[in-house]
Amino acid sequence: MFIVKHTIMIAGGIIGLVAAAQAADMTGAEIKSFLAGKTAYLETTAASASGMAGHVVIYWNEDGTALYKAPDGKIMHGKWQVKDNTNCTEWKERPGTGCVRYDKNGDVVTVIDVKSGQTRAKIMKTAAGNVEKLAP
Repeated sequence: MFIVKHTIMIAGGIIGLVAAAQAADMTGAEIKSFLAGKTAYLETTAASASGMAGHVVIYWNEDGTALYKAPDGKIMHGKWQVKDNTNCTEWKERPGTGCVRYDKNGDVVTVIDVKSGQTRAKIMKTAAGNVEKLAP
């Protein structure tokens, strides 16, 4: 019984280490490829750009403009650019939200505020183009 219990604990620890090793910050090139010209669907926290938790849709236009549909349905618009390994977006409706980094672990991408380290959102999926037809 002692051996079985320890074997299970060791196996669980190894699985945890492997999962942690697979999580990695996305590079600037990966961020641009992941977002440019796509609509992203997110589950946000109160630390998000809109300051509200809930379902969000963002269209990241290849021309550097972005449209953000907040959980309350309001649309924010702004400009985005990749700097080093971060995405820095200046929303006209909420200036000063700062830059974020993207931590990818398998299919899960977590959006993390660079200054505070807080999780802003999890990206659930992306789709090519402005599929939601977001407009300012």
